[in-house]
Amino acid sequence: MVLHRLFFRVFFVCLVLIGFVESALSQSPIFSSKMFARPPLPPRRTKDAQQQVKALQQELARLFLDSSMQHVLWGVRIESLSRKELIFKQLSEKNFIPASNQKLLTVAAALTYLDTTFRYTTSVFAKGRIIRYSDSSAALHGDLIITSNGNPCLSGKWLEPENPVAPSATKFFEGIADSLLKAGIHVIKGDLIGDDSAFEPSQTAQDWFGGDGDYAAGLEWDDLSYGMAAPVSALSFNENSIFVQVFPSDTVGKRPIVILSPATGFVSIQNNAVTSAKHSRRTLMITRAIGSNTIIISGELPISQQRGYSEKIAIEKPAMYLLTVLTEVLSHKGIRIEGEIRRKTAQDVFPKDSLILIAQYHSPPLIDILTYLQKESSNYLAEQVLRTVGAAYRGSTKGSLEAGLQAIRSVLSMAGAKYDEFLGFDASGLCRKNRISPDAIVSLLRWMYHSKKFEPFLKTLAIAGYDGTLIDRLRHTKAEKRVFAKTGYLSGVRTISGYLYGENGEWFAFSMMAMNFTQARRDIENLQDKVLETLANFAATPLPSSTAVPAEPEPIRIKSAP
Repeated sequence: MVLHRLFFRVFFVCLVLIGFVESALSQSPIFSSKMFARPPLPPRRTKDAQQQVKALQQELARLFLDSSMQHVLWGVRIESLSRKELIFKQLSEKNFIPASNQKLLTVAAALTYLDTTFRYTTSVFAKGRIIRYSDSSAALHGDLIITSNGNPCLSGKWLEPENPVAPSATKFFEGIADSLLKAGIHVIKGDLIGDDSAFEPSQTAQDWFGGDGDYAAGLEWDDLSYGMAAPVSALSFNENSIFVQVFPSDTVGKRPIVILSPATGFVSIQNNAVTSAKHSRRTLMITRAIGSNTIIISGELPISQQRGYSEKIAIEKPAMYLLTVLTEVLSHKGIRIEGEIRRKTAQDVFPKDSLILIAQYHSPPLIDILTYLQKESSNYLAEQVLRTVGAAYRGSTKGSLEAGLQAIRSVLSMAGAKYDEFLGFDASGLCRKNRISPDAIVSLLRWMYHSKKFEPFLKTLAIAGYDGTLIDRLRHTKAEKRVFAKTGYLSGVRTISGYLYGENGEWFAFSMMAMNFTQARRDIENLQDKVLETLANFAATPLPSSTAVPAEPEPIRIKSAP
């Protein structure tokens, strides 16, 4: 008992030094309370207003009939939520590939089945006896166990938000080492065991990787090497990826220099690239051999490109990745593990009364995670969160992709979407097999608008001309800071869905989904922006004085995390 209190005090000091992470980006900008009061508007528009709506509909139809869009498949639905009025639709009942608009469904399900204050936890325990020696050193005659319920925040952006240039992903691991050292422990006589049982991997993941890590079904093979398609795990570290930087050598013809962050022996490097002449074309590629953790560097990097080239590469077997890097940090601090480094098996039993808490890290609250997820369109966070949603939906201690997708379908059903308007394979929208109609997305947006969770849901969305994936869009227009939306992009797919809050206090929900285009993505975005600007200009028309709603003050910009 005395020993337990000693460890608790030691770790408390470490937590004070490390600090609890609060991502600045995840804090919502200040919105006017007028936006959420939503006083009722007149049930019917005046004759003049009805003519304005007809003119708006004609203008929207003209935009989508532009000759440059004749080969693009558009699905569109726009409606006034304030008046329960359909403004415009085009093939809105058809199913489209949502791309990252899928994250709207994931976040809506998270807000439905989890509390906004929910926090993930990663804990480190000692199991066994601590033997002290005459020189005041000590050894743990037993195992060191690390367990988590799916914490996605063991990465630099969350652990060191105050250091946006070079945040340390191993900050928590260093705190674990410091706690052990302050107790005099330099040797772990037993094993380092990772308990990743909080997530239930798919059969494919079990067959391929022994259940260490999980993927959504139907991902493109050429996506699997990169961080955007990183596997998920209840034991996750550094977004289950590694940052690879390649810099030219000082001599043409030599191999370029490769730097890994974090530096770890868990991956191997196959450097086939060369430093090329000053004015040559860069052909350098950084990828990973599928099914392994061998990173392959190939092609040429001009000697003049001193800033180098980088990629975020996904890591296979994420639980073992975490355990390996933790072991390396402990070793660097002078702590030796004499046993195995392994994942928990079915035979391992850890009674709570036999465990001594060594260290613990609580993530920021869920609302911060969801805000970063939406604004920065993080595939990794979406996949991690959906497993947790699945566990809550089923009332289980284990989360799975299947259960998470059932939770999404449940939310869509409550929102009034039809069964055949949705087909889901992942949480993030990276899978091209996903299908949903603009009607179904607007049904979800309408349902969230009328729910008690509308305010947090709205504040997770990117704001036009202000932050997230919309930071460079709709600037200096009536739609700036009045469009709150989620974008989506895959090759040949560009989507945007969300809300527009008019200067006159009228709320609109919209979904615009484009598929099968061959022109530049920017051309599609320009048309989407023209539509939103047109709608914002329409919604700038003053309402009758009895129902007019003042425009909200400009949101206060908060410093963004990396």
